[in-house]
Amino acid sequence: MSKSRSALPSRSAALWGAMGFATAVAGASCSAARGNNTTQFTTGSGGSATGTPSGSGGSGPSGSGFGVGSGFVGSSGATGTSGSGGLDPDAGCAGTATTAQQLPLDMYIMLDQSGSMTDPVMGGGNKWMAVTGALQAFVSQPGLSGISVGIQYFGQPPGGASMCPMTCVTDTDCGSTACGPCFFGMCLGGSAGSDSCNAVDYAKPEVEIAPLPGVANAIITSMGMHMPSTSTPTQPALQGAIDHAKAWGVMHPGHVVVAVLATDGAPTECAVQDGPGLAQIAAAGLSGTPSVKTFTIGIFASSDIPSGPNILNAISAGGGTTKSFTIDTANQNTNQQFLMALNAIRGASLGCQYKIPMPTAGMLDYSKVNVQYTPGGGGPAQDFPKSDDKAHCPASGDGWYYDNNAAPTQILLCDKTCAKVGADSTGTVNIVLGCQTKLN
Repeated sequence: MSKSRSALPSRSAALWGAMGFATAVAGASCSAARGNNTTQFTTGSGGSATGTPSGSGGSGPSGSGFGVGSGFVGSSGATGTSGSGGLDPDAGCAGTATTAQQLPLDMYIMLDQSGSMTDPVMGGGNKWMAVTGALQAFVSQPGLSGISVGIQYFGQPPGGASMCPMTCVTDTDCGSTACGPCFFGMCLGGSAGSDSCNAVDYAKPEVEIAPLPGVANAIITSMGMHMPSTSTPTQPALQGAIDHAKAWGVMHPGHVVVAVLATDGAPTECAVQDGPGLAQIAAAGLSGTPSVKTFTIGIFASSDIPSGPNILNAISAGGGTTKSFTIDTANQNTNQQFLMALNAIRGASLGCQYKIPMPTAGMLDYSKVNVQYTPGGGGPAQDFPKSDDKAHCPASGDGWYYDNNAAPTQILLCDKTCAKVGADSTGTVNIVLGCQTKLN
């Protein structure tokens, strides 16, 4: 089946690898006046261990005191700062160290099963074989603890109650007008524009979102029961994917829930087929609580016209993910690039949102939380200042913000900061409790 398709240069060089940096919450001394998260101490002749402000002090950093990891709390010891040896009023802001956890990630994948997914790809095989092979590799790879995946396909027969038969001899074998006609042994369900245009049919997953690796076999089995044969009802598929992701997020607070739309062509049926209209659907998913980001993966040949990639870029921009991952099936390894895209989506979703750790005793002061990043290649730790919200993230420079200033539950990195730490697979991000928050 033909549909409008187009070429877009590959973003494979820009795809992020899965971000494996560790996160930890570290209690550390800091200065409210300076906004620093840590203060280093070395041996010297500074004030006494009992906290007496007298003492000769050290020159520069050589004053005595307590190391960051020594359990120094309150003002029980002198800071050992240069000069008079007096106490730094904020030197004892150390909190209980706990291990920070990235939020669980739940992905709802909406996969195109239109007839053009049988188009050939570079190296042999077709789009469907390459994409389902990459999905199988993704759900089967190690190290996916904390990630859950569900899947549905588009188009669907009206009512979404059953799948069309994969093979046939006559039209009768296809079982319904929605699944027929029979063409060269294959039921071309939806080929006459008879796919469902009801988002409800796509909000019902064939395999419900569930943790990996346990759900992997169900997803692999599900893909094996499908064959490309429909048209491309993108509007209800996108709406259904976002609707289910939002409903899932309501039932699973504290999880990051994203929708992933993978397709090889522009919409061919249902009411909304243009980029701006579909972008509005994605933008509605991004707004509100829970917020659901929409990622798109386009599987196109370089000879295609621009409409398909342009529409997916609009959906991604509306859904808060900037731009689509686009694969050139004529010049790239489709299987490899699709797998890279999935892992990049995983990294982009996980690497920028963290649980706010609670102290082991007492109440958490949300005005005394800081985010600190240490580059993997060496260099000093960097304190990321806090912005009031996403809209106030700096145009240049780093920042983070709470998901809800009135009742915070998550720490989120600003987009440019997210890209920065996401590109550093060996860097570390620490959350420091007990120090006055450094502000943008």
